[in-house]
Amino acid sequence: MAYVGDDLIDIPVMRRVGFAVCVQDAVDHVKPFAHYVTKNPGGKGAAREICELILRVQGLWEGVTARYFHEDLG
Repeated sequence: MAYVGDDLIDIPVMRRVGFAVCVQDAVDHVKPFAHYVTKNPGGKGAAREICELILRVQGLWEGVTARYFHEDLG
């Protein structure tokens, strides 16, 4: 399970999940508990960044985005 947090209240959950993420502009206390810190701040593309990362790691990115990059898919 993945979890995205940005403040102190998120730390207990972040310590228990398989993939803990925090956004770039999270409070500094949260960042040590994150497996990944986004390049984008919250509200500025962080959620999309996380979704793309997960899809790429799972090998699903190409299949999910094929219809956007290829014209003739029938």
